[in-house]
Amino acid sequence: MTIYGYARVSTKDQNLETQLQQLQARKCDVIIEEKMTGATFKRPKLEQLLKDVNEGDTIIVTRVDRLGRNTQQLLQLVEDLQQHNISLYIIELGIEATHRNGKLFLTILSALAENERELLAEKRTAGLENAKAKGVKLGRKGIAKGKLEHALTLWKQGDMTIKKIEESTGVGKSILYREIQKRGLKREEIQGAI
Repeated sequence: MTIYGYARVSTKDQNLETQLQQLQARKCDVIIEEKMTGATFKRPKLEQLLKDVNEGDTIIVTRVDRLGRNTQQLLQLVEDLQQHNISLYIIELGIEATHRNGKLFLTILSALAENERELLAEKRTAGLENAKAKGVKLGRKGIAKGKLEHALTLWKQGDMTIKKIEESTGVGKSILYREIQKRGLKREEIQGAI
């Protein structure tokens, strides 16, 4: 019977220290550390841990959001663990999530957290729509037409590389290539490499 600890932070800049201390205090035999956003379903170290655990083992996490970002994802994980007789303990909540009451509590808590994320997304969308209605320009700033035309002229002349044109005019290579293709332009003479 092995006790696994799983610690995850969302970015490489964040620190795992607090989670690691809590997991060490729980006398975990093995602690898995991962730096990967919870928004993605791909978490290689968690996936490997789920392959390594055996019947009778325990997985300990500090908080419920270390495992997943939505109710469906989290409940599926809990159910899979339960079917294989693997315990899941969440320190922050003080619950064994794979037991009936723990699963109910986890469902409610996870649904509330998911609802909060959806509310924030709705507020963000409403704010953007409000800004648009007021005439605020959103997104990247466009490139001045004169700069783009100058960059295209330099490209057609064939004396400069794309990198030099980009440095000289401030027009990015992806924009330049897109415009060249859109207009079906050809170089007058090709002297420099692209």
